[in-house]
Amino acid sequence: MRKWTALQWMKGLSIALLLFLNGYLFYRLLPLIGTVAHFLLHVAVPFFAAAIIAYLLHPLVGRVQRMGLPRTVAILAIYAIFFGVVGLTIYKGGPVLLHELRGLDDDISNYEKLYQTNLDHVYGSTPEAVHDQVNEALSRIRSSLTHTGERIMDWCSGVVQSFFTLLIIPFLSFYILKDAGSIKKHALLLVPRKWRRQTAEICGEMDQSIGKYIRGQLTVCAILAVMATIGLWILKVPYPIVFGLFIGSTDLIPYFGPFIGAAPAVLVAATKSFYSMAGVVLMIILIQFLEGSVIEPLVVGKSAEIHPLYIMLAVGVGGELAGIVGMLLAIPCFIIIRTCLRHVNERFRIIDK
Repeated sequence: MRKWTALQWMKGLSIALLLFLNGYLFYRLLPLIGTVAHFLLHVAVPFFAAAIIAYLLHPLVGRVQRMGLPRTVAILAIYAIFFGVVGLTIYKGGPVLLHELRGLDDDISNYEKLYQTNLDHVYGSTPEAVHDQVNEALSRIRSSLTHTGERIMDWCSGVVQSFFTLLIIPFLSFYILKDAGSIKKHALLLVPRKWRRQTAEICGEMDQSIGKYIRGQLTVCAILAVMATIGLWILKVPYPIVFGLFIGSTDLIPYFGPFIGAAPAVLVAATKSFYSMAGVVLMIILIQFLEGSVIEPLVVGKSAEIHPLYIMLAVGVGGELAGIVGMLLAIPCFIIIRTCLRHVNERFRIIDK
């Protein structure tokens, strides 16, 4: 075994000391780093929102442009329709939605007392362990609903207060759409020359799969939200807009989303009557049947081409890692990983040949 010389010992100790000092400095700077990261995140929000809007509208702009219109005119035409519909929806539906959210926030405690009273009648014939489990589940549901309602209200208030941020998002997305080709070229210049072609192929395949999947799923969710809102309104369930939007948004989560979205509406309908609850359950079943047999095949098709087993695995892993957000991002992340692994596999096959 070769012994270290004094110079080697000095080098090793110097490296260890430098690592320790760097770690200590990083630890001391954590509050400052957190403040800077929060500031940068706040600044990046309008750019991120503008990029999402531009990504969703990009195929429509391309179709209108292929009709013979200049790109700028095509963007302005799509803009007039998109932001007109969004603005009208916010103007007409925003106050009603806020009113329902405030009413639901006030009535949560009443619903909890009602369910607690009904459970007390059932507790006489059930073991004590069941009582504790049910009480704990109710406590979790109450805290989750309260926390979610507070976050939604805070978000709505923040959106209204951040008027300047909302104002610049359309301009940012306009320039992103207008210069999309130039942005792609400059982004590829950051990649080494020998990897540019392969990077462009991977990004193109990801764009095809993820873009079709996201646009299709958002369209399906919007249709389901409208159908659920109308159905709940016909059944005279309280807060139909809130529950309808919740049912539509949770449908982004494959397989588990419909159960998560339907639970609050079913529980609230059960406080009115058994027939009201049964009507909501039948409405959810009908909506899911129409989604699986008519809406989704027409809108989404087989854009992702993912086996159901992989979907459930990805959603489960995403839920464990990041909760609801992880479940929402599970399929896009799975598509990205699958595309990268496919190209790596093809690369190694070429090398083996």
